[in-house]
Amino acid sequence: MCTSNACFTLHMDKVSFEKAGQSCFHNGGYLMTVRNKEEDHHLRSLISLIQKEKNLKFWIGLKLHKGDCVLADKPLRGFKWTSGEEDSRFSNWDKEPVDTCTERCVHVSYNPRNRNVLKWTAGACKIPTFYMCKFYFQGMCGSLLLLGSGDISYTAPFSEEPLQNEIKSLPLGTYAKVTCGDRESHFSVCMLSDDKYQWTVRGPFCKADYGKCASDNGGCEHLCQEDSDQVRCLCNQGYTIEENGFSCKLQDVCNVDFCEHDCILGESGHSCNCPVGFKLESNQRNCSDIDECQLPHVCANHLCVNTHGSYTCACREGFRMFRGDCLDSDECVNSRCEHGCLNTMGSFSCYCENGFTLSEDGYSCMDVNECATERCQFRCVNTEGSFKCVCPAGFHSDATGIDCVPDMTDAPLNDATQENIAETEPTVTQERRRGSTPLPRVVTVTPINASLASSAKVVNSRVLICVLGSVIPLLMLVAATLGIAVVRCHRARKEARKTTTDSYCWVASGLDPRLEKFYESILTDDL
Repeated sequence: MCTSNACFTLHMDKVSFEKAGQSCFHNGGYLMTVRNKEEDHHLRSLISLIQKEKNLKFWIGLKLHKGDCVLADKPLRGFKWTSGEEDSRFSNWDKEPVDTCTERCVHVSYNPRNRNVLKWTAGACKIPTFYMCKFYFQGMCGSLLLLGSGDISYTAPFSEEPLQNEIKSLPLGTYAKVTCGDRESHFSVCMLSDDKYQWTVRGPFCKADYGKCASDNGGCEHLCQEDSDQVRCLCNQGYTIEENGFSCKLQDVCNVDFCEHDCILGESGHSCNCPVGFKLESNQRNCSDIDECQLPHVCANHLCVNTHGSYTCACREGFRMFRGDCLDSDECVNSRCEHGCLNTMGSFSCYCENGFTLSEDGYSCMDVNECATERCQFRCVNTEGSFKCVCPAGFHSDATGIDCVPDMTDAPLNDATQENIAETEPTVTQERRRGSTPLPRVVTVTPINASLASSAKVVNSRVLICVLGSVIPLLMLVAATLGIAVVRCHRARKEARKTTTDSYCWVASGLDPRLEKFYESILTDDL
């Protein structure tokens, strides 16, 4: 089969992928490519020429080379065209290739019951399979014309045998052999001449004999008409004369763009056909897109995106495509979270360390002011991510770091401590309403001041003990001294009465001078 710039051949001998590629290369081409919908259409047109009613497989030029790996996110899944052409966006996989880095080759499967569905499958490269070749050419020549009975055989440069099918465009280098009845044959070659691709001998060939309608209908298939000195063949209604001038064929309305896409000419007439992904409209000529996303079980539970003539499956946000399935994406790998990230199915969330809270943007963390809860007994100082409690002089933090306890010392309280304690005394507030009896006094004691008052009582008790401990010994010493002085004075008075001396009482030295004066005054009073 040939198009305007290429020819395609189908080979019904089973060989390995490597031998199939070598066969195509030997004839000047390469294994067939299916890079877009147009080439996919050529593939289906070529396979439609097969008359066998059984499932067949054909190599196409798509291969995963040794050392390359399957890439699930690429249309060709990491495979490459053996023709050396760039990767294409078009793909038609029947099922996802196995995840591997070993050599794999692609074939298409043909089912006679569904000729328009030619899905790709990757498999081992050494399995014997049919194959198809593609040949590019610089130009084409049209088919030659026969005016009389005869036969033309074309041998293309990519084939050693004459072409079996009737081809309207023949590639550069095609060799044509023309035989008219029992006469000598003619030869012609498609060449580039005068900047045009044309035959070396243009024809037409095999001119009709004169006055032969009476004999064998002049060689005409339908009607024979003699015009002056030559025979002219005509066709019945609904048929047109072929290029040989004798045979008739069904009128080809497909040449007048009757169908929007494919026009199929059969024994009973013509019919229009639409490519895969389209359906024939009610006028039996135009094709409209099929919304595959409306069909059941398409893309399973994934997202379906309808395209012109096809569809694609996509994953929801937070998921990624892998071998046809949507797997959860770990957003925490490249997260914007300031402290920590927690991955969830299809999403993620940020969290902060102790002492911080998540800001409104959901990513950054802000310091928490723990002092707003008044957890400290005296004074609270907020820090980055935490806090600390401060105690006044004479106190220190307990094991919890929150409450304060007095220092274990007998030293009296200094002025600073007394001032701090005085500042934390309970405050008493009294509220009086106009025109009403006085309300009872309300004493508001915060937990912090109550604790401070209790601590102050303990301090006062200790100070009192210290004072008493110092005064009592002194008082006992004074009492003993007074007792001794009284006893001596009494003895001295007795002795004075017995003697003729004066009435003065002398007290031995060693006492405090103040006590001696005190004793003298007593003796004077007695005298």
